[in-house]
Amino acid sequence: MKPRRLLLAAAACGLLATATALLWRRGAASRGAAVPAPAAAHAAKSAAPVFTPAAVFERAFWRRPAAEDRILHAVRREEPAAGGAGIARWQWFIAVEPGAAMRDWLFKANPFELVAVPAGTSASTTPVALDAPPDWFPSAPALASFTHFRNREGRLHVFLDPRTHRLYATDSGGGFTVAQK
Repeated sequence: MKPRRLLLAAAACGLLATATALLWRRGAASRGAAVPAPAAAHAAKSAAPVFTPAAVFERAFWRRPAAEDRILHAVRREEPAAGGAGIARWQWFIAVEPGAAMRDWLFKANPFELVAVPAGTSASTTPVALDAPPDWFPSAPALASFTHFRNREGRLHVFLDPRTHRLYATDSGGGFTVAQK
């Protein structure tokens, strides 16, 4: 009787593992995440990474988007370091219709220590360094009518459109290298 139970338990575990893998692949595909084929996974490591909008959101805001956060556009660019060991430079752009919880977290909890850039000051008239922004990112004249926030370092810029309450944000920085053994 015990060998039969053991075989049934092993078969049940195998079915559960297969079902979980299939559901995970289906879920990843429905979220827009590409599920690489096993043979292509190794080749993809050497290519430039492609980031889904949710992945850009997570790297930008260090949290997952909530159901009420609508990501309109997102792009992250990474420039490989010499020799391909790490990243020399990165930059991202994102457009979001944030939910109430996201707005409260970003501006009231203020984890990035954002400060409003007063209109008419030299900080507000100094153009933000936008290295080839995507077509969907507002131009400098359009951004002048938005409420502008920046972090202490001055690299993270968040623009709030007062008419639509959409957030447009960008950040950039130096890269990192792969740890050496």
